[in-house]
Amino acid sequence: MTTHHILRLALCAGAFALLAACAAPPPDRHASATSTPSTVDCPDVTRLHAAQLYGSWNVELVQAGLRGQLTLREHPEYTASLRGEFSYGGRHSIASGDVEDGEFNLDESRDGKALHAFWSGKLVPAACGAEIRGTWQPLAQPGQPPLPESDFVLRRASTLVNW
Repeated sequence: MTTHHILRLALCAGAFALLAACAAPPPDRHASATSTPSTVDCPDVTRLHAAQLYGSWNVELVQAGLRGQLTLREHPEYTASLRGEFSYGGRHSIASGDVEDGEFNLDESRDGKALHAFWSGKLVPAACGAEIRGTWQPLAQPGQPPLPESDFVLRRASTLVNW
């Protein structure tokens, strides 16, 4: 083989190496050697605390066919808990509850004294803490027909997240 052929092979090999490097995805500078690559950096929803759920949420009661809003903030007496207001179906309610290990629980009261419903759900890992799904369980109210349970979906109304 002549020097000209060797030089040509070396240039081709170098060009091939550059093309291969360009075709490969860039390394994830946030991933450790033991983690699997991810397209989205989500928090572990089992580690989220009440403060990370503060803000506005869109409410959907699936079977009940109702939509509305929920605003969550710090509970005035229990700083690790939630307090807020629901507005759906033309009614307003007070909400109090907690999030722990990805489990979400709220008590709903229409008058601030008697319980109206329980909201029990889980934060959805794939939604990065911006969605909660569960069951709405209304309590029997005196003089009113009982309301059936309904699945619920809460979706963060704003894109601002407080991780």
